[in-house]
Amino acid sequence: MLFGHQVSLLLILLLSIPLTYASDQQVQTSLSQLSLSLEQNPKQTLVKVDELNQLFIHPQPSSRFWFELKIIEVKAKTKLGHFMEAKQHLYELESYLPVMSTFKEAPAQIKLLQAQLAIKQSDISTGLLLLEQARNLVPKEHLTLRSDILHLLARALRYQANYSEAERVIKDAISLVAPIQDKARLAKYYNQLGVIYDYMGSLQLALRFHEKSLNIQRQLQNQQGISNSLYNIGEIYRDLEKYPQALQHFKQALEVDKALGDPIHIANSHGKLSQVHLQLGKISEALDHSQEGIKLARASGANSDLAWQLSILANIYVAQSALAQALSVAQEALELAIEAKAKRTEHTVRIVIIEIRLAQAQYKKALSEIEAVMALPGIGNSYRATLLKYQAQALQQLEEYKLAMLSLEAFIDTKTQLYHDLDKQQALTMQQNVEFIRQEQALKLIQNEQDLAKATLENLKLQRGMGASLLLCFMAVAIYIYKRQKQKQQFVELESDMMAESLAQKNRLLADVSHELRTPLAALKLTVEAMQHNIEPDPVKGFLKIQKKISHLDNLIKDIYQSAQFDNDAMVLDKQPVDVSILLKEIVEEFQPMYATKQQTLSFSEKVHDSICNLDAARIRQVIFNLLRNSHFYTSSSGKTQISMNVNEKGLTVLVEDSFPGVANEDLEKIFERLYRCEGSRSRDHGGSGLGLAICQQIIQAHKGEISASHSEMGGVAITLYIPHQSLLKSDS
Repeated sequence: MLFGHQVSLLLILLLSIPLTYASDQQVQTSLSQLSLSLEQNPKQTLVKVDELNQLFIHPQPSSRFWFELKIIEVKAKTKLGHFMEAKQHLYELESYLPVMSTFKEAPAQIKLLQAQLAIKQSDISTGLLLLEQARNLVPKEHLTLRSDILHLLARALRYQANYSEAERVIKDAISLVAPIQDKARLAKYYNQLGVIYDYMGSLQLALRFHEKSLNIQRQLQNQQGISNSLYNIGEIYRDLEKYPQALQHFKQALEVDKALGDPIHIANSHGKLSQVHLQLGKISEALDHSQEGIKLARASGANSDLAWQLSILANIYVAQSALAQALSVAQEALELAIEAKAKRTEHTVRIVIIEIRLAQAQYKKALSEIEAVMALPGIGNSYRATLLKYQAQALQQLEEYKLAMLSLEAFIDTKTQLYHDLDKQQALTMQQNVEFIRQEQALKLIQNEQDLAKATLENLKLQRGMGASLLLCFMAVAIYIYKRQKQKQQFVELESDMMAESLAQKNRLLADVSHELRTPLAALKLTVEAMQHNIEPDPVKGFLKIQKKISHLDNLIKDIYQSAQFDNDAMVLDKQPVDVSILLKEIVEEFQPMYATKQQTLSFSEKVHDSICNLDAARIRQVIFNLLRNSHFYTSSSGKTQISMNVNEKGLTVLVEDSFPGVANEDLEKIFERLYRCEGSRSRDHGGSGLGLAICQQIIQAHKGEISASHSEMGGVAITLYIPHQSLLKSDS
């Protein structure tokens, strides 16, 4: 508040004397402070601007200060959703352009703000036209204005699902401001690049740039920028199905958005909270946030945003089995998305409509709409694979088995292409890592040579100063430097060898992963070809086999991705007080029917008085699920599996052990390695990914605990989980 009064006082003092006596530096400082206030609190900024405007009896278009003040007023009103007023101010400024000929950037700046208004209201075509005009008008020396135009152009291209071009344009914007260290713009552009990578499916890159943006915004204390980064990082957590973390980020974003007052941002945060609550099964909360988002989007007149909000409401109605309402809302959303030319939103809404048709058993309509969506430009392989899977399901229900076979073949080919692209991307990343290491080593060698030359020069000067009597001392120093240089060189070579070995391990893992992906794909293709040539006598049974293999493939991909996320320290534990005894009892009850199919017994025992521990319940459940699933599949019929638990002053111990068959000693040592296959009766032939135990180990290690395997007295394998008492007391965020 004190800062706001200081800005107002400074500006009033400047305006109380003729502007010709106020230095350009003073005016520029005042405007910079007002621009900062705009980012922090647009409502308060607009109040200040209104007060200052009263000091001008008539418009003064020849005054730089008056022009900049009008620009700030337009930006504030745009942020607050006062679009008509902002548009009127821009028309007024355009009419004064002949008088403002000394402000070379004015025409381009006005076009940029007009484009921003058009895009805010989902008129992408008009926005692109205005941006092209702005690019032609901007003077070459105005780097920041050129970068702002590129930034908005990248956003418009993203709305049109033209992600590769959007990526190129925003990188051009970054290249303009990076040399001058414009942190505010860099943070904004990094955030935009992160969103583009998120939409392209490159979540690692997306998270990296969002974090870079967030760090800069925190340095600048830019609340709107912080909100944008929290929102986009929350979206990545949602993509990764980490809903508690996503919920936390979206809630924080909504609080900041409400304080700043931008209705579109507030609506978007409500929409994301609605999506996460829906994923968590909280229908009532999802509906509340959805209705708030729709109300704000309707009031703003932004059809693209409204279409997206309505698509969320349609998903809520599907969850409530209100399919007629879902279809009505989805069709309204589709009309709005088409009118706004928002391609990504249109694709999303059309897929929602297809899911509704399948739920209504309207398979012919679903097929017609699938063909329409696949004919649209900009449909990527990920969307195409989903559509082909839905197409195969619809054709199967209509008993069009041959056509369903063709759809499945296309689905397999599309998935194969996705994996091929993934392999290429990983290979490129590996190549970039090698090049980075090579450059790093070269720099170290150059630095070492420079250090040696500098030391030699200094010693030569010393030798000249002190004479021949110090020759022996110089030789000793030279020998010392030489030996030290040799040690440094050996260290560099050792580090290089270690990095090369690390890369070799990654290459081996990549080869194993590629093999694991191709194996089920090959089996799937054989089954499809068998049905296509009528070798499979029962088509329904054949489709069940195919669906089972697709499910296996999906599980494998999910496990590979999750394991990679753990390797990159991307896992965040959501520790909460949990009654471990109740948790284990619930899991045992869930598995009883599965164990009964093989006449196996599953029991649970505990030695504990208080079993409340701070843990990530979802992750611990995942560990126990993996262990019990393995035990069920690999233990003989009529076998036994037992879970026991103990909590004491040392920590939590959980033991899962089963009966015959067991594993060899050499297998026990390697059982937690990724993709490791046991020789013998516990080999992987039950649809597992080979990553389950590796993921279990990563989860327990994230809890600062240990997991080990040994021979069970019951004749099988015993897996012991141990989490120390100190870790159980800590609540990680």
